Amino acid sequence: MADFASQTMKDLRGYLKQKDVERLIEATTNLRDRLILQIMYRCGRRVSEVLMIKKDDIIWEENKIIFNILKRKRPVKELKPVDSGTMRLLRAYVNKEVTLKGIRKPMKGDILFPISRQYVFKLVRNLGKKIGIEKIGLKKIHPHHLRHSFAVHQVRNNVKTAEDLRKLQMYMSHANISTTAHYLQFSPDELRSLVSGWERKDDKK
Repeated sequence: MADFASQTMKDLRGYLKQKDVERLIEATTNLRDRLILQIMYRCGRRVSEVLMIKKDDIIWEENKIIFNILKRKRPVKELKPVDSGTMRLLRAYVNKEVTLKGIRKPMKGDILFPISRQYVFKLVRNLGKKIGIEKIGLKKIHPHHLRHSFAVHQVRNNVKTAEDLRKLQMYMSHANISTTAHYLQFSPDELRSLVSGWERKDDKK
């Protein structure tokens, strides 16, 4: 299986429109699968980061989750804010009794979503087929398209300054600003020059 998570988005059509993200998530048939996709998109997370979440990683009173970030020289833990809608679904999931075969109530200390990356890849492919989106740009639909889509939508709607881009870099856990700056090609023209200096600097490393 290709390691999409280690790649910069090179396909300029390799992201979903916001309405199609919503359709993909709505096409899920249980709370667990909905949450996995929703966290990947709304939090801009990688598949591995979502599947490593434990119940104890959820900071309920602050609406935050501790994610394990593996795409660094050494693994690190990072605390990220989460939208209230996703937190409500998480609480419902954690408190939910078993209602579907194979989906159990998470217990304290347990992995929240005890499934494989392969399952999530198959899930996204099947949901894509269900809603009529089997290919995005040059590739078949895969989970990392949700992270790419999050980044594209953020630079289009919320990134107005260089400081905003820095915040997005931190939220997405990009090691280099040049990775985040790559998404500026999807933003208004006047923003694309904001980080040209940073890109050149990082390219020399």
